[in-house]
Amino acid sequence: MRTTGIVAALMLGLLVFMSGTGRCGELDESYYPLKEGLRWEYNVTTDGGKPQKLTITNLAPREVNGVKVTPRKWEIAGHTFFELMEKTDTGIYRYADQPAENAPPTVITPKEYHLKFPIVDRNSWNMTTKVGKTSLNLNLIIESVSDEVRVPAGTFKDCLKVKQTGESDGVSVLGYEWSAPNVGVVKSTVVIKKKSADGKLLTESRTYELQSFRP
Repeated sequence: MRTTGIVAALMLGLLVFMSGTGRCGELDESYYPLKEGLRWEYNVTTDGGKPQKLTITNLAPREVNGVKVTPRKWEIAGHTFFELMEKTDTGIYRYADQPAENAPPTVITPKEYHLKFPIVDRNSWNMTTKVGKTSLNLNLIIESVSDEVRVPAGTFKDCLKVKQTGESDGVSVLGYEWSAPNVGVVKSTVVIKKKSADGKLLTESRTYELQSFRP
């Protein structure tokens, strides 16, 4: 999870939830689809900055250190990088980063779970990430599995809503992420607050909204 994708850290078929239980299955996985060829385009807006376009594309699965991963290609503001995602029975997490197509991947330790199964109200987990050079322990909690979200790509029902909070060494993060079944992340917002060298409180906010989705 990073500041460019707090969605992603920065951003899963419809089946009925079993009352009060939840389960890892097609519905759980559909909030973060890893099928090859899927492509998302997002509008990214920041405080006082020009809107940007973020494109994420799922590439063909491959193995890294004997682990099957799905590379996701990120393109924004002339920069391209890759995150390598793994799905297990416990959830979907970022296994490694790759700053360029031919660069060696860097394995992420500890695991950064973007989704932790089962997908049920109030299920929560922790994740360590970095905001700039500051290590931050984030708490993620499922606040809803029935939100309706309207973005440029359309209106999506039965969305999963995850709240993200964390604070460390003068840096705090508050984020929300909405994912639609069989589509994935449709909207993400994050507010980052940190103190400057002279003690002033600086606030940065970012919003990601789905512009188009190619299944």
